[in-house]
Amino acid sequence: MSTESPTRSQRNAVASPSSTQVSRRARRDRMVWLYVLPVSAVFLFVFVGPLIYTAWTALHETSYYQIGKFSGLNSFVRLFSDSDLPSRIWTTLVFSLGALVIALPAGLLSAIVLNNLHRFTRSVRSLFLLPWLMSQATAGTIWLWFLNPNYGPASAITKSLGFGPTDVFSSPASALVAVTLMTAWWSYPQAMLLFLGALQTIPEELRESLKMDGGGIWHQFVNITLPYLRNTIVSVVVVLLMLYVQMVTIILVTTRGGPIGSTETLSMRVYNQMFDKFDLSGASATAILLFAVNIALTLVAIRFRRKESL
Repeated sequence: MSTESPTRSQRNAVASPSSTQVSRRARRDRMVWLYVLPVSAVFLFVFVGPLIYTAWTALHETSYYQIGKFSGLNSFVRLFSDSDLPSRIWTTLVFSLGALVIALPAGLLSAIVLNNLHRFTRSVRSLFLLPWLMSQATAGTIWLWFLNPNYGPASAITKSLGFGPTDVFSSPASALVAVTLMTAWWSYPQAMLLFLGALQTIPEELRESLKMDGGGIWHQFVNITLPYLRNTIVSVVVVLLMLYVQMVTIILVTTRGGPIGSTETLSMRVYNQMFDKFDLSGASATAILLFAVNIALTLVAIRFRRKESL
Protein backbone atom coordinates (compact mmCIF):
# COMPACT_ATOMS: atom_id res chain seq x y z
CA MET A 1 0.00 0.00 0.00
CA SER A 2 1.60 3.25 -1.15
CA THR A 3 0.91 6.73 0.13
CA GLU A 4 1.23 9.80 -2.02
CA SER A 5 3.16 12.73 -0.54
CA PRO A 6 1.37 16.08 -0.76
CA THR A 7 2.46 18.36 -3.53
CA ARG A 8 3.99 21.79 -2.90
CA SER A 9 0.76 23.57 -3.84
CA GLN A 10 -1.18 21.43 -1.39
CA ARG A 11 1.29 22.19 1.39
CA ASN A 12 1.08 25.92 0.69
CA ALA A 13 -2.72 25.74 0.74
CA VAL A 14 -2.61 24.10 4.15
CA ALA A 15 0.02 26.48 5.59
CA SER A 16 -1.47 29.75 4.33
CA PRO A 17 -4.79 30.93 5.77
CA SER A 18 -7.71 31.06 3.42
CA SER A 19 -9.36 34.30 2.37
CA THR A 20 -12.31 33.44 4.61
CA GLN A 21 -10.05 33.17 7.66
CA VAL A 22 -8.34 36.43 6.80
CA SER A 23 -11.66 38.25 6.47
CA ARG A 24 -12.87 36.81 9.79
CA ARG A 25 -9.67 37.96 11.49
CA ALA A 26 -10.06 41.42 10.00
CA ARG A 27 -13.66 41.60 11.25
CA ARG A 28 -12.53 40.59 14.74
CA ASP A 29 -9.86 43.30 14.68
CA ARG A 30 -12.45 45.89 13.68
CA MET A 31 -14.76 44.72 16.47
CA VAL A 32 -11.92 45.15 18.97
CA TRP A 33 -11.43 48.74 17.83
CA LEU A 34 -15.15 49.36 18.19
CA TYR A 35 -14.78 48.54 21.90
CA VAL A 36 -11.45 50.33 22.38
CA LEU A 37 -12.27 53.64 20.70
CA PRO A 38 -15.16 54.70 23.00
CA VAL A 39 -13.13 53.86 26.10
CA SER A 40 -10.13 55.75 24.72
CA ALA A 41 -12.31 58.74 23.86
CA VAL A 42 -13.77 58.86 27.37
CA PHE A 43 -10.27 58.52 28.88
CA LEU A 44 -8.97 61.40 26.76
CA PHE A 45 -11.98 63.56 27.57
CA VAL A 46 -12.15 62.84 31.31
CA PHE A 47 -8.46 62.46 32.25
CA VAL A 48 -5.94 63.56 29.64
CA GLY A 49 -7.81 66.71 28.56
CA PRO A 50 -8.29 68.15 32.08
CA LEU A 51 -4.69 67.25 32.98
CA ILE A 52 -3.30 69.12 29.98
CA TYR A 53 -5.58 72.07 30.70
CA THR A 54 -4.46 72.13 34.36
CA ALA A 55 -0.79 72.12 33.34
CA TRP A 56 -1.49 74.83 30.75
CA THR A 57 -3.25 76.97 33.36
CA ALA A 58 -0.37 76.56 35.82
CA LEU A 59 2.00 78.01 33.20
CA HIS A 60 -0.04 81.21 32.72
CA GLU A 61 -1.03 84.20 34.75
CA THR A 62 -4.67 84.22 35.80
CA SER A 63 -7.07 86.90 36.96
CA TYR A 64 -10.03 85.25 38.66
CA TYR A 65 -10.92 82.59 36.07
CA GLN A 66 -9.42 84.37 33.06
CA ILE A 67 -6.15 83.00 31.68
CA GLY A 68 -3.62 85.68 30.82
CA LYS A 69 -0.13 85.68 29.38
CA PHE A 70 2.42 82.91 29.64
CA SER A 71 4.37 83.03 32.92
CA GLY A 72 6.46 79.88 32.79
CA LEU A 73 7.11 78.19 36.11
CA ASN A 74 6.22 81.21 38.25
CA SER A 75 3.23 79.48 39.85
CA PHE A 76 5.41 76.53 40.85
CA VAL A 77 8.06 78.87 42.22
CA ARG A 78 5.39 80.58 44.33
CA LEU A 79 4.09 77.18 45.43
CA PHE A 80 7.41 75.82 46.65
CA SER A 81 8.50 79.14 48.18
CA ASP A 82 5.30 79.39 50.22
CA SER A 83 6.14 79.09 53.92
CA ASP A 84 2.80 77.32 54.55
CA LEU A 85 3.49 74.48 52.09
CA PRO A 86 5.54 72.28 54.50
CA SER A 87 2.78 72.47 57.11
CA ARG A 88 0.14 71.61 54.49
CA ILE A 89 2.19 68.62 53.36
CA TRP A 90 2.62 67.56 56.99
CA THR A 91 -1.14 67.91 57.58
CA THR A 92 -1.83 65.80 54.50
CA LEU A 93 0.52 63.07 55.72
CA VAL A 94 -0.86 63.05 59.26
CA PHE A 95 -4.44 63.04 58.02
CA SER A 96 -3.90 60.34 55.38
CA LEU A 97 -1.72 58.01 57.46
CA GLY A 98 -3.87 58.50 60.55
CA ALA A 99 -7.05 57.57 58.70
CA LEU A 100 -5.25 54.62 57.09
CA VAL A 101 -4.00 53.29 60.45
CA ILE A 102 -7.61 53.25 61.69
CA ALA A 103 -9.49 52.16 58.56
CA LEU A 104 -7.16 49.34 57.51
CA PRO A 105 -7.42 47.17 60.66
CA ALA A 106 -11.08 48.10 61.09
CA GLY A 107 -11.83 46.93 57.56
CA LEU A 108 -9.82 43.74 58.02
CA LEU A 109 -11.47 42.91 61.36
CA SER A 110 -14.94 43.58 59.94
CA ALA A 111 -14.21 41.35 56.94
CA ILE A 112 -13.04 38.51 59.20
CA VAL A 113 -16.20 38.85 61.31
CA LEU A 114 -18.42 38.74 58.23
CA ASN A 115 -16.50 35.85 56.69
CA ASN A 116 -17.03 33.73 59.83
CA LEU A 117 -20.62 34.80 60.41
CA HIS A 118 -23.29 32.21 59.58
CA ARG A 119 -26.47 33.95 60.78
CA PHE A 120 -27.82 37.45 60.08
CA THR A 121 -25.03 37.94 57.54
CA ARG A 122 -26.95 40.39 55.35
CA SER A 123 -28.11 42.50 58.30
CA VAL A 124 -24.63 42.75 59.80
CA ARG A 125 -23.11 43.50 56.39
CA SER A 126 -25.62 46.32 55.88
CA LEU A 127 -24.70 47.82 59.26
CA PHE A 128 -21.00 47.67 58.41
CA LEU A 129 -21.62 49.25 55.00
CA LEU A 130 -23.85 52.03 56.33
CA PRO A 131 -21.13 54.73 56.60
CA TRP A 132 -19.93 54.11 53.04
CA LEU A 133 -23.47 54.25 51.67
CA MET A 134 -23.65 57.89 52.71
CA SER A 135 -22.10 60.61 50.65
CA GLN A 136 -19.14 62.43 52.16
CA ALA A 137 -21.26 65.55 52.54
CA THR A 138 -23.93 63.64 54.46
CA ALA A 139 -21.38 61.96 56.72
CA GLY A 140 -19.68 65.28 57.46
CA THR A 141 -23.00 66.99 58.20
CA ILE A 142 -24.07 64.22 60.59
CA TRP A 143 -20.81 64.43 62.52
CA LEU A 144 -20.94 68.23 62.52
CA TRP A 145 -24.37 68.06 64.12
CA PHE A 146 -23.35 65.32 66.57
CA LEU A 147 -20.29 67.26 67.78
CA ASN A 148 -21.94 70.70 67.87
CA PRO A 149 -21.02 72.31 71.23
CA ASN A 150 -24.43 73.99 71.65
CA TYR A 151 -27.00 71.36 70.75
CA GLY A 152 -25.12 68.22 69.68
CA PRO A 153 -25.72 64.87 71.37
CA ALA A 154 -22.02 64.60 72.20
CA SER A 155 -22.20 67.81 74.24
CA ALA A 156 -25.30 66.55 76.03
CA ILE A 157 -23.43 63.38 76.99
CA THR A 158 -20.29 65.17 78.18
CA LYS A 159 -22.32 67.75 80.12
CA SER A 160 -24.22 65.01 81.91
CA LEU A 161 -20.88 63.47 82.88
CA GLY A 162 -19.60 66.80 84.17
CA PHE A 163 -16.97 67.46 81.48
CA GLY A 164 -18.60 70.45 79.81
CA PRO A 165 -19.55 70.85 76.13
CA THR A 166 -17.56 69.29 73.32
CA ASP A 167 -15.87 71.83 71.09
CA VAL A 168 -13.46 69.75 69.07
CA PHE A 169 -13.39 72.09 66.07
CA SER A 170 -12.02 75.08 68.02
CA SER A 171 -8.61 73.53 68.69
CA PRO A 172 -6.16 72.79 65.83
CA ALA A 173 -5.08 69.42 67.22
CA SER A 174 -8.56 68.16 68.11
CA ALA A 175 -9.99 69.38 64.80
CA LEU A 176 -7.40 67.37 62.85
CA VAL A 177 -8.07 64.30 65.00
CA ALA A 178 -11.82 64.73 64.48
CA VAL A 179 -11.71 64.93 60.67
CA THR A 180 -9.26 62.00 60.59
CA LEU A 181 -11.62 59.82 62.65
CA MET A 182 -14.62 60.86 60.53
CA THR A 183 -12.78 59.97 57.33
CA ALA A 184 -11.67 56.59 58.70
CA TRP A 185 -15.22 55.84 59.84
CA TRP A 186 -16.63 56.71 56.42
CA SER A 187 -14.03 54.80 54.38
CA TYR A 188 -13.34 51.58 56.29
CA PRO A 189 -16.22 49.67 54.56
CA GLN A 190 -14.35 50.04 51.27
CA ALA A 191 -11.39 48.18 52.77
CA MET A 192 -13.79 45.66 54.31
CA LEU A 193 -15.29 44.72 50.94
CA LEU A 194 -11.88 44.22 49.35
CA PHE A 195 -10.68 42.10 52.26
CA LEU A 196 -13.91 40.10 52.31
CA GLY A 197 -13.51 39.15 48.67
CA ALA A 198 -9.93 38.04 49.29
CA LEU A 199 -10.86 36.04 52.40
CA GLN A 200 -13.41 34.03 50.46
CA THR A 201 -10.67 32.77 48.12
CA ILE A 202 -8.68 31.10 50.92
CA PRO A 203 -9.08 27.29 50.71
CA GLU A 204 -11.00 25.92 53.65
CA GLU A 205 -8.77 22.84 53.68
CA LEU A 206 -5.87 24.93 54.99
CA ARG A 207 -7.85 26.06 58.01
CA GLU A 208 -9.07 22.54 58.71
CA SER A 209 -5.58 21.07 58.51
CA LEU A 210 -4.25 23.76 60.85
CA LYS A 211 -7.01 22.98 63.35
CA MET A 212 -6.11 19.30 63.20
CA ASP A 213 -2.51 20.21 63.99
CA GLY A 214 -3.66 22.11 67.07
CA GLY A 215 -3.40 25.62 65.69
CA GLY A 216 -5.63 28.28 67.18
CA ILE A 217 -7.21 31.43 65.81
CA TRP A 218 -4.00 33.45 66.10
CA HIS A 219 -1.94 30.83 64.28
CA GLN A 220 -4.58 30.69 61.56
CA PHE A 221 -4.46 34.46 61.17
CA VAL A 222 -0.64 34.65 61.05
CA ASN A 223 0.09 31.54 58.98
CA ILE A 224 -2.85 31.49 56.55
CA THR A 225 -4.86 34.71 56.46
CA LEU A 226 -2.03 37.26 56.32
CA PRO A 227 0.02 35.46 53.62
CA TYR A 228 -3.06 35.18 51.41
CA LEU A 229 -4.01 38.82 51.99
CA ARG A 230 -0.56 40.28 51.41
CA ASN A 231 -1.20 41.63 47.91
CA THR A 232 -4.72 42.70 48.87
CA ILE A 233 -3.35 44.70 51.80
CA VAL A 234 -0.98 46.52 49.46
CA SER A 235 -3.83 47.29 47.06
CA VAL A 236 -6.08 48.53 49.88
CA VAL A 237 -3.31 50.75 51.23
CA VAL A 238 -2.84 52.36 47.82
CA VAL A 239 -6.57 52.80 47.19
CA LEU A 240 -7.18 54.37 50.60
CA LEU A 241 -4.12 56.60 50.50
CA MET A 242 -5.09 57.96 47.09
CA LEU A 243 -8.59 58.55 48.44
CA TYR A 244 -7.33 60.37 51.53
CA VAL A 245 -4.81 62.50 49.65
CA GLN A 246 -7.63 63.78 47.42
CA MET A 247 -10.25 64.04 50.18
CA VAL A 248 -12.07 67.39 50.19
CA THR A 249 -15.76 67.07 51.03
CA ILE A 250 -15.66 65.93 54.67
CA ILE A 251 -13.08 68.59 55.53
CA LEU A 252 -15.02 71.20 53.58
CA VAL A 253 -18.29 70.46 55.38
CA THR A 254 -16.78 70.37 58.87
CA THR A 255 -13.79 72.75 59.12
CA ARG A 256 -13.04 74.22 55.64
CA GLY A 257 -9.36 73.75 56.52
CA GLY A 258 -9.47 75.57 59.86
CA PRO A 259 -8.89 76.49 62.55
CA ILE A 260 -5.83 78.51 61.40
CA GLY A 261 -5.14 76.04 58.60
CA SER A 262 -4.71 73.01 60.89
CA THR A 263 -6.90 70.78 58.69
CA GLU A 264 -6.01 72.27 55.30
CA THR A 265 -4.59 69.36 53.32
CA LEU A 266 -3.16 69.82 49.84
CA SER A 267 -6.50 68.95 48.24
CA MET A 268 -8.28 71.40 50.54
CA ARG A 269 -5.66 73.99 49.62
CA VAL A 270 -6.58 73.50 45.94
CA TYR A 271 -10.24 74.18 46.79
CA ASN A 272 -9.46 77.28 48.86
CA GLN A 273 -7.14 78.68 46.22
CA MET A 274 -9.71 78.04 43.52
CA PHE A 275 -12.94 79.22 45.11
CA ASP A 276 -11.90 81.51 47.98
CA LYS A 277 -8.81 83.27 46.63
CA PHE A 278 -9.68 82.84 42.91
CA ASP A 279 -6.03 81.89 42.30
CA LEU A 280 -6.55 79.57 39.36
CA SER A 281 -2.85 79.37 38.47
CA GLY A 282 -1.81 78.56 42.04
CA ALA A 283 -4.56 75.97 42.41
CA SER A 284 -3.45 74.30 39.18
CA ALA A 285 0.15 74.12 40.40
CA THR A 286 -0.97 72.52 43.67
CA ALA A 287 -3.15 70.08 41.71
CA ILE A 288 -0.12 69.05 39.64
CA LEU A 289 1.77 68.42 42.88
CA LEU A 290 -1.13 66.23 44.09
CA PHE A 291 -1.03 64.33 40.80
CA ALA A 292 2.70 63.69 41.27
CA VAL A 293 2.03 62.37 44.79
CA ASN A 294 -0.57 59.95 43.43
CA ILE A 295 1.84 58.72 40.75
CA ALA A 296 4.52 58.17 43.39
CA LEU A 297 2.12 56.15 45.55
CA THR A 298 1.12 54.00 42.57
CA LEU A 299 4.73 53.33 41.54
CA VAL A 300 5.69 52.38 45.09
CA ALA A 301 2.77 49.95 45.26
CA ILE A 302 3.64 48.37 41.91
CA ARG A 303 7.27 47.96 42.96
CA PHE A 304 6.26 46.45 46.30
CA ARG A 305 3.85 43.99 44.68
CA ARG A 306 6.54 42.89 42.24
CA LYS A 307 8.88 42.17 45.14
CA GLU A 308 6.17 40.19 46.90
CA SER A 309 5.48 38.11 43.80
CA LEU A 310 9.12 37.06 43.39
